[in-house]
Amino acid sequence: MAAPTTRSLSNLFTQLIGRQVTFALTTSPLTKAPQIYGVYNTLPDETATVVKADLPLLGSFAGALVGLPDSAVKEHLKANPIEELLRDAIYEVLNVASTTITIQGRTVLARMETDPSTIDGAAAKVLKTPERKYYFDVSIEGYQGGKFAILS
Repeated sequence: MAAPTTRSLSNLFTQLIGRQVTFALTTSPLTKAPQIYGVYNTLPDETATVVKADLPLLGSFAGALVGLPDSAVKEHLKANPIEELLRDAIYEVLNVASTTITIQGRTVLARMETDPSTIDGAAAKVLKTPERKYYFDVSIEGYQGGKFAILS
């Protein structure tokens, strides 16, 4: 299977939010930010893929998508649980990401989680010991960036 490309990811997210987004490959998955997990099923293989991303990064994508400035996004992300406006927009961002996170087959977002202990089955195995790992540093024009990982 070919790897997702920085170009395809950058182009997709730039088009989605209307701001310049840059994905750069990195070897470092380390981050202290809270995480959001997108759990995907890839068809027809019936395999799992997990996106693990910094909450501030996905909040930035969501905020740009719904028209909130960066300062407002930071305030909205302080709420626990995540407010409905941003939660729904984050889910949509993860859903749209399904078109570029795998090269073969069709990937469908199954669910979004904030607690990795709630992830089970094949996705839990992928999260624990992925066969393929792609780590990215992401920057967004006018917003906070962060880490984005694709595990399969």
